[in-house]
Amino acid sequence: MSGYDPAQLAAGFRSMSMLAGLVERGGRPAAVSPTIPLRAGEKQYGWFPVHVAGAGRRLAVITSRRLILGTQEYSLRSVARLRPRPDEWALSLDVRGRGPVEISGPWVPWLSVVICAELHGAAWPPGYALVIPAPRQRVRRMECVQ
Repeated sequence: MSGYDPAQLAAGFRSMSMLAGLVERGGRPAAVSPTIPLRAGEKQYGWFPVHVAGAGRRLAVITSRRLILGTQEYSLRSVARLRPRPDEWALSLDVRGRGPVEISGPWVPWLSVVICAELHGAAWPPGYALVIPAPRQRVRRMECVQ
């Protein structure tokens, strides 16, 4: 994931992990102040830059009903399948009538959890197994002093 600050990558991954835990305990993503006109009953969850395969860098806006990538708008209801790849900071979406969409960026893992929470009421798609390596623990050697 070149071109992104390592701190942003870490922050996006950490936010994904925290939101996934909240959603798995029955919580919901928090709405933010809208930056776009919303439809009745719609909530905005965030906005940030992403890389869209074949289209370059775009501004992504995620709401409770839509994913907006630059000038392209996708109804969450039209998402037939999604494949999060948090370890690659990427997400593949199969959109009915529009084909596949591939996005990546520091906040895309978090975005994946938001979309899954809206579509499935869970942090991950049905049947998805996320394997996050456990953080390495530093081994401390203790010396005996006589």
